[in-house]
Amino acid sequence: LKRVATSSRKRIEPNLTRVCKASSSSVRYAASMSLQEFNSNRSPVKEFYAGKTVFLTGGSGFLGKLFIEKLIKCGVKEIMLLLRAKKGFSPEDRLKTLLKKEAVFVNYQQQPELYLSRLRVIEGDVSKPGLAIGNDDLDYVVKNTNIIFHSAADVRFDESMKESVETNVRGTEHLLKIAERCAGLEVFVHVSSAFSQCVHESVEEKFYTPIVDPLVLIKLIENEQRLDDFEAIARKIVDPWPNTYAFTKALAEEVVRRYRSKLPIAIVRPSIVTSTYSDPIPGWTDNFYGFNGVVMGAGTGVLRIFHIHDEYKANIIPADIVINGTLVVACHAANHPHEENVFNCTMDENFTTWGDIRNDCMMLKGVVAAKKSLWIPTYNTTRYHFIASFLQIFYHLLPAIFFDLVMRVRGEKPQVLRLYRKVHRFSDVLRFFTNNQFKFATKRMRHVLDGMGIVDRYLFPCDMRSVVWAKFGVNHIRGCRTYLLDEPWETNEEALKIHRRRLIIHWCMLGAIYSMYVLVALRMLAAAGVPDLRTFLGCTAFA
Repeated sequence: LKRVATSSRKRIEPNLTRVCKASSSSVRYAASMSLQEFNSNRSPVKEFYAGKTVFLTGGSGFLGKLFIEKLIKCGVKEIMLLLRAKKGFSPEDRLKTLLKKEAVFVNYQQQPELYLSRLRVIEGDVSKPGLAIGNDDLDYVVKNTNIIFHSAADVRFDESMKESVETNVRGTEHLLKIAERCAGLEVFVHVSSAFSQCVHESVEEKFYTPIVDPLVLIKLIENEQRLDDFEAIARKIVDPWPNTYAFTKALAEEVVRRYRSKLPIAIVRPSIVTSTYSDPIPGWTDNFYGFNGVVMGAGTGVLRIFHIHDEYKANIIPADIVINGTLVVACHAANHPHEENVFNCTMDENFTTWGDIRNDCMMLKGVVAAKKSLWIPTYNTTRYHFIASFLQIFYHLLPAIFFDLVMRVRGEKPQVLRLYRKVHRFSDVLRFFTNNQFKFATKRMRHVLDGMGIVDRYLFPCDMRSVVWAKFGVNHIRGCRTYLLDEPWETNEEALKIHRRRLIIHWCMLGAIYSMYVLVALRMLAAAGVPDLRTFLGCTAFA
């Protein structure tokens, strides 16, 4: 597929079409065979989790759902999920809805009792003091927990410092206090971010000392009379970091480090997490964040110009690689508690660039289409901020005004201009990650991966060196179309017909616009007195 991806469009289309069609059968195979196939193999990693009780935060999030699916396959005794009531739904109702609607739970329809018997809701909120866990639930957690996965976080890049500290820093500290009381705890795993330490020239697999004591910030946010002091301090100290998310993740790592002498801990730092590569199904995702937003914006004709350096490494990583890698290093950390168990879960020698991804995705323009699109995909990139800002006027703002006028004439509510305001805020947030080079050491992670047995490599695929990026691109686009736009693959042919009609209109409009430019230019030349050019072009009528 890599060779195909560099060939001409005529050669790539039939190959990509076959990959897309074959993906349907692979999804059905994973749904019907994965659990039986999984249970028929023995492995040290799977045996580590068998019969254990796991306490999981962030279970309703993207990574949390994958944790649930994989841990159930591992034969855990019970997964305790920290969930809060939301929008009038109780935590129990939210869990039932989650299991029914999410495609990632591939065996739930066949074996619902298996999931329900191994999942226990612990009502609480990671942003509240003490995680807002009731006394009875807290006693149960303390008595039964063997493994803790802390994946809950406030991932909004534009969140206020106060709320980010409450969730990402204080929530981590209070969870560690609970972990300290768990007599049967074997390992505490904190899911951080590779960009938490992005202020360093090279991010090593070690702990870093932050510029401020995280406990001081926690005390400031808990003292309402000193909130003004907190905001003043926050504005001064965040600056080296791109956003409050990355900064508070760095502080959370320091909180975890301070418990290193008391608890067996591990920190996993994934980079830009995107859809699954293959496990449990290829291309699964549930959000428009980060890289998913770029792909969907370009694929639906909304994002037409983006500020990005095509030659820089794209620090993306499939979600299933992150989950499997986290499960593997948790097992390693439990068996080697005295090591500095910090792992960068990022791409290493098998990397791809933003330009490679753009080319692979644009190759699919005539193969995959979406009915819920604004226009045909036309994705342009530039490494220069001022050029991107200038071209946004022509690629985004002027078309948005035109579409809104059409909607007003039709009696509909104009919303395209408002959409592009969100797109531009989204672009501003991602600019830091798409226009900077980052170096992440992966020596410790590779050491653990190289020590895995054959069965574990098969059951817990987490080696980035095995990823074929052309295959990932096909699965990712197909997955975004299916799971984010809710368009089954059977509707692709209908979407392609719409795409072809829009393509004809697009080229006709371009022809009309460029013709107008030529006519205006010729009139200007004629007015300036350039007879030779007019005679050469046979355009004396414009004199």
